[in-house]
Amino acid sequence: MLHPTLFTSLGGVLLLGVSMACATPAPPVEPPQPPVLPVATLSSPPRIENPDPEPDPQVQMVFDRLEAQNTEHITLYFLLLVDNPRSGSASMGIRRWQLMVNGLIQDKGADPIFTAEVAAAASAQFPLQFAVDLGASAGSGEAEFDTYQITLETDMVFTYADANAVTHLVAEAAFPRIREPQFTVTTIVVNQGDLINTRLKVGLRIDNPNQFPLQLSALAYQFYGDERFWADGNDPTIRHIPAMGSAQTQISMVMNFINMNRKLLEDIIAAKQIYYRFTGEAAVLTTIEYLPQFSMDFDLSGNSVVVK
Repeated sequence: MLHPTLFTSLGGVLLLGVSMACATPAPPVEPPQPPVLPVATLSSPPRIENPDPEPDPQVQMVFDRLEAQNTEHITLYFLLLVDNPRSGSASMGIRRWQLMVNGLIQDKGADPIFTAEVAAAASAQFPLQFAVDLGASAGSGEAEFDTYQITLETDMVFTYADANAVTHLVAEAAFPRIREPQFTVTTIVVNQGDLINTRLKVGLRIDNPNQFPLQLSALAYQFYGDERFWADGNDPTIRHIPAMGSAQTQISMVMNFINMNRKLLEDIIAAKQIYYRFTGEAAVLTTIEYLPQFSMDFDLSGNSVVVK
């Protein structure tokens, strides 16, 4: 038999054991985490995959001047103005070109007519010239026009270290057309003189088809009647022919028969009509800068009444 006091003690022990057995252990406490600090980074310049290329050379084509040998044969001069801003030199050449007169092609080509080298960071100018036969040019002939319109087109090719560039260029010019004056024999007057000399006067009309006045400053001639030589000479008289107008003049000739058959003089005096030929050369002055003076040949023939 157990002692009551012992029972009480054992009960307390048992209860404590039961209490301890049923209690849930507390979770462990984690230590606090240190604060997150920002990570330092280094900036770098952007990477350029395709840098901008150097600028292309610039070129301009302009009309410079013209020179004329006569009313039909001229030489046209153009200038190529080139600026090369690149750090290296550039080669240039014309790949294709055509020259038009009054809207119709007068000449063209695909062969290089010009090549040059332009130094780095430099400017230069180069001349181009073209000989033109206006008498054979398309659109001229006897057509009624008073101005020549010139158009030059080219394809300019630049070649440098890393690329090629093609530039289409156009230059234009305009200048007045110059026509030769026209001669017409209007009368033939024969004045009987002595047995050696007979005086002859040939009436001449000079027509000016131009929009500006002309002057005839000299006249060298040969005159034939019925296919026989009659006279020759030089006439220094200055004759003014107004624009789109005409002038009348007379040329005095002396027929010398000292070395000719007497019958020729008799035939001339007796003639009522003759078949003539009047040839020679005249010096013509214009008011046009590119051709202030030119020489022209003339050769007239026809039938005329002989006036005594």
